[in-house]
Amino acid sequence: MRSTAGERDEVASVPQTPAQVTLDVVSAVMAILGAVVLLAGGLVLFAAVTGQADASDSGLTIAGITLSGWSPMGLAIVTLAAGALLCLTAWLGFAASRDSGRVGPYRFLCYLVGLVLLVAILWSWGSGTILIFNPVVLSTTITYVVVCSSLADRVQREHDEGVRGESFMLDGHQRALRLISQVMIVTAVLNAVIALVLWYAVSKMDPAAQLNLAKAHYTAGQLSGRVLAWGLSSATVNLLVGLLGLRGANQPEKIRPFLWVSAISFAYAAVQLVLGVVTSGEMGSVQSSSITDALFYGACTYLSVKIRRQPHDREGQATDGEAGNQPLGAN
Repeated sequence: MRSTAGERDEVASVPQTPAQVTLDVVSAVMAILGAVVLLAGGLVLFAAVTGQADASDSGLTIAGITLSGWSPMGLAIVTLAAGALLCLTAWLGFAASRDSGRVGPYRFLCYLVGLVLLVAILWSWGSGTILIFNPVVLSTTITYVVVCSSLADRVQREHDEGVRGESFMLDGHQRALRLISQVMIVTAVLNAVIALVLWYAVSKMDPAAQLNLAKAHYTAGQLSGRVLAWGLSSATVNLLVGLLGLRGANQPEKIRPFLWVSAISFAYAAVQLVLGVVTSGEMGSVQSSSITDALFYGACTYLSVKIRRQPHDREGQATDGEAGNQPLGAN
């Protein structure tokens, strides 16, 4: 029997349980954050070596900001070490998300970091300092002790119990939508992190301080709640859309919700783009975000339509991790 072009293009995805998928997303976020922290550490190191960062008795001064108790080289080393730890955690997490048998090193690292944090908190408590409320220590504790360690335990338990994730037969359109959906999920998580960081920064300002945002004037007190609410709500919507896209990419018979969301979003973006051109009278004055949204949701709509039009006997081909042992039409 002759294979169609679509069937020849099909490949099996890596078998992953929901816990492994979550670990994959968390690892991607940590890899991005690790790269950013490494870049920041490199800049501080460059400033320390070239003498652009001045250290005084009161602490380190960079761009008018004083960090008490830090030398330029000390801050650079600590920042680079933090970035390296994030990247190492991401690397081990990626390995465990694709093969549950390799979760041991990731689990050990998470518990080791948690133990170090506990010792540091107890030591500071004995010295009369409440370190747990430090935003860096608090966020690190939540990340490694609550999130990463819990995921590691779940993946390890699934491995011990013999639980295997599903592997899906994906053609080119499904693989493209799967990648786009994964990027949307990671971006949503990063947006939530950024929203929390901005909210913390604004909440520490004088509530009466005047700030400008999108040509509008707000006080720090007014903006604090809006940053958190808008950032988290936007991240939640993007996360849900990404999850819908991921489900539809894996199982074409469930692509309809994502297709509707993409089509409506594309229509809205197209109308906004047309209105912008008509109002301004020229394409050059249209915001780049309007063009990007139209192209992005147009691509999502196109991929969703192509996936939806697949033959019905090829929909939802999950192999339960046995991709190489089942024929293409197996249920």
